[in-house]
Amino acid sequence: MFCAAHPDREALAASVLGRCGACYREDSTLVNTAVDTHASLRARAGLIPRPPTDGQYVCPECGNHCRLSEGEIGFCGSFTVRDGRVVERYPDEAIVSWYFDPLPTNCVADWVCPVTTKSGLSRDGRRLKNLAVFYGSCNSDCLFCQNESYKEMMVTGRPRMTAAGLAAVSDTATACVCFFGGDPACNAAHSLETARLLNEERLVRVCYETNGNISFKWLDRIADMVESTGGTIKFDLKAFSPQIYTALTGVRNDLVLKNFRTLAGRGRNRDGEFLVASILLVPGYVGLHEVRQLCQFIASCDPTIPTALLGFTPHHHMTDLPRTSRRHARRAAEVAREAGLTNVRVGNVGLLSDAEYDIE
Repeated sequence: MFCAAHPDREALAASVLGRCGACYREDSTLVNTAVDTHASLRARAGLIPRPPTDGQYVCPECGNHCRLSEGEIGFCGSFTVRDGRVVERYPDEAIVSWYFDPLPTNCVADWVCPVTTKSGLSRDGRRLKNLAVFYGSCNSDCLFCQNESYKEMMVTGRPRMTAAGLAAVSDTATACVCFFGGDPACNAAHSLETARLLNEERLVRVCYETNGNISFKWLDRIADMVESTGGTIKFDLKAFSPQIYTALTGVRNDLVLKNFRTLAGRGRNRDGEFLVASILLVPGYVGLHEVRQLCQFIASCDPTIPTALLGFTPHHHMTDLPRTSRRHARRAAEVAREAGLTNVRVGNVGLLSDAEYDIE
């Protein structure tokens, strides 16, 4: 659908949000309605509607810092309060599934991945592979989520594994592990213990694909693990404008941007690519205005950070939007380079369409 507030141009608007991105930037009161929409959709799915704010116990495990009361469950579904302490709902376990991907695999950072660009793809006659670890919990609520199966995992609390059990599925052909989901930001302890065990006897590169809403409690420890194993943090920035970010995800992005700048500082003297940014080009919401602001922000941190501009496909609660157009992707790449970025790539090119819409 097109936004009724802009009849002079073909400004796309998803029906779940009602208005286009420009409307959200110009009228911050619309965000409250969007947050209520997130809460309603989550409640209907059996999830915690919104990050709790009224309890006396602050959860330190992710950037949402839910304020919980005794017995209350956090937004990510993985933590609660028992006897006045914030604890894991499933002690020593995480809601998680896994599979192996032969290398090279479809990765946000594939064009700078050290496994596929600096080493052979076989070992002892066996093809190397990636251990893909999918967490069934998340501290965000993207309306366009491409992996919404995590929500059913959150509701059922299954399947679950210990870090030791997960690490045990690895073998000598496992070259790297990628923690994603859902999001590993609210599974930091479990992912780090898994990574430690995987690296006890041989090098397994550790990567995180995350929304970046990571608690300071875990940020440096995650960065240390990634850096020490030669992996990458694939950081999904989503949007720069706080109104659009919250409309799309239901949560805030102030800590996300702060974390990105911190990690960028750590990676300035890097050997290889420590941090990779990704931006999903959501028609009607992440147009050239958002791309320009995001890329100027990235460039202000470090203009050499590899940045992937990704094609969007209709999914989850945003099925009424078209796929990202070729024009949108082409102009976004030009805008990124104009902002000063030196390593820009358009990904998911097979998803790009010939749709016509306002890309600003």
